[in-house]
This record gives sequence, C-alpha cells and structure tokens, in this order.
Amino acid sequence: MVSISTIDTGKLLASIQGAFGLPGLRDALRIDIPSSFTSLTNAATYSRPDPPRAYYSPAMTSSGAYFANDEALVDSFDGLNRAIATLITKVPDLRLVWRGHRDAEWGMHSALFRRLMEANGVKLPKHNPKSQQPYPNEEQMVAAEREMLRVARTDWRFDGMSALETFARIQHAGGPTRLLDVTKNPFIAAWFAVEEHLQTDSHDGRLIAFATTPVLKSGTEAVSETTQVELDVEWGDRLPPWHHWTDTTARQSVDWGTGARRRVWVPPAYDPRISAQNAAFLLDGIPITTAKTQPYFKSSGTSRPVTYWTRADILAAGSIYVKTFDPRRKPRPNKHNFAPTFTFRISANAKSEIREFLASRFGYTRSYIYPDFPALADYVARMQLPKLGA
Repeated sequence: MVSISTIDTGKLLASIQGAFGLPGLRDALRIDIPSSFTSLTNAATYSRPDPPRAYYSPAMTSSGAYFANDEALVDSFDGLNRAIATLITKVPDLRLVWRGHRDAEWGMHSALFRRLMEANGVKLPKHNPKSQQPYPNEEQMVAAEREMLRVARTDWRFDGMSALETFARIQHAGGPTRLLDVTKNPFIAAWFAVEEHLQTDSHDGRLIAFATTPVLKSGTEAVSETTQVELDVEWGDRLPPWHHWTDTTARQSVDWGTGARRRVWVPPAYDPRISAQNAAFLLDGIPITTAKTQPYFKSSGTSRPVTYWTRADILAAGSIYVKTFDPRRKPRPNKHNFAPTFTFRISANAKSEIREFLASRFGYTRSYIYPDFPALADYVARMQLPKLGA
C-alpha cells in the first residue's frame, strides 16, 4: 500500500484536472501545492518590512530621476544596435525580457497599480508633495484582484478559465491587472519606445531590459532556469498562487516581491497581438522594502554624501523591484540577489530615424504590431480623409 505522504499532490491534482476539467481543486481539497520556485534570498533581510506610507527623498523629482544614474543614451539607430549588442554580450548567462516606454519619465507600473495609486490619492514626485504617499501594497492588490475575479465569474459569467488567463484577457482588452507587458524581442520593445504619438514625440523614450534572475558569485550553484510560468496546478488554478502567500514570510520564501526572481508567462496566442509582438507577461509582487535592502538603492550615485532612495521613491519608479545596473558594464553580484534591470534613454531627436529603420529593416509598422480590427478601426477613426472636390 502506498503512503499518502509519498504521493506527489501536484501531479495528482494535475491528472485529475486534466481528466475531468475541474479547476479549483487546490482550494476545494485544501491542499498546499509546493511552489516550483525556491527562494534566492535570506528571510532575515525581509523580516521587518517598511510601513506602507513613506516620504519622497529630495532627489526624487520624477521617475526619470530614479533611472538617471545607470541609464545609457541612445541617439541613433546605429546607437540602438550597439546598445543592445553590448548588453547581450555583457550578460550572456542572464535571460532578458524587454519593454519600451514612449516617455522616459514614466515609471514601470502595471495598470492595476496605477489605478490604485489614483484611488489612494498618490501625488507624483513632480508635484513635490510634503506628505507621506499611500502607494498600493500587496494586500490591496490582492483584494482588487479578488474582486475582479468575482465580477468576471458572477456578473460576466467567464467562469471556465484560470485566474491567469482571465487577467490576461482583461489586460489585452485594456483593463487593469498586475501583469507587465514585455517582449522577448528588443527591437519590438524599441518600437514601443519610439512609437509615434503626438503627446510624446517630443519626449525622450526608454528601452528597458529585465533580467529574470540575479548575477551569482563565482562558484555559487547556478540558478534554476525555471522562471517560466506554465498553466499547471499551481499557476493554472482559479486563484493565482500569490493569493495563497498571505504574509511577508510566505512571499519571501518564494521570492515574491524580493526582486530576486521575475516570473515570465507566455500566454496562449488567443490574440493576434501576442504572436506579432513576441509578447509575454512579467509577474512579481509589490516590493518588500526594509532597512536592510535600502543601502543597495543609492540616489547619490558616486557622489558624496551617500543618500538612498526611500520606499516611496522605489514605488514611484516601479510596481516591482527595479534595481538598476549600468548596461555598458558587466553586472556584479549583490548580497540580496536583486535581478538586474538595465535601461536606455532614447533621444527624442532619434525617434523618427529609429521608427523608419524598424519599418524598413524589420517591417515593424503599426499594422504589424497591432494586426487586428480594433487597431484598424482606431487608425481609420483618426486618419486624414479626402476633401470634397470642386
């Protein structure tokens, strides 16, 4: 007779779900599924998290100020090519995913995080507020997600899909989720950074590269390449796994919000944009900031005296940990295993040239990136129409 303790509960539930199409068995049977991701961080580092509200530091004049110390400038298409090639050469062992912003002053925030910022009355650094800022925390994000799932399943009757797929479909329809859109293709990300738009054509853009794992010290056992999310028992359930990680201890134990490991999910190609954009989603928790992590976030760069970014500064820069490294240099290991983020400021004057090269060399045009009727309808609604003849 087989002991119940020797049964792999994850595989058992996967088999049952596959055979009978029964999502939600994890909750129904109250079975804990061990996470497929183990921690790369020390529990003691995160045992005393900062309070949710915090002041901006004097150095935090905008989200762009946070990135300035480590960013590299791109001022031409040739410069873009060199920048991407140099970074890839410097980090051959790191898996990168990419994102582009039309405005270099934007923070790296998910749409749900931005929505909750507005609901909480967060004032951006550019307004120079003197009060502590009520940025969203993980508990508020989870509460919002639970309500979204309830509405989707009871009011709209989208009751037959996993939480992750529900969020992905909401995201692609323009709704707010914690999913961060990324691509595996740096030139697709560059297209988004230089995308033509009246409000941002005169602003510098930003190209971002996220490493999914940290740089480890020489001789350290290699980090598992498993940062890819699959819709298995753990991630394909009616509730996402992070809803089961209900306190800082649980989140740190799987590196949810520590900045050490970024999960990447490549969704099914149910939308033509997913394939066209080589798209994926980046998943992580709201940063767990502590007094022990702060020394790794210098706002002073190489200047003296040394100053540090506050919790409010870090959240103004991103809804996930964004530990920046200079993309022109080989990144070094750090004590808390923060996965590197690299950014390039793309000059506004170079946007038009880069757009033209991306279109002529790669065929990256609006119709290629957005190959669907909603994009066509939006374009036709704004296009210049023929004038009445004489």
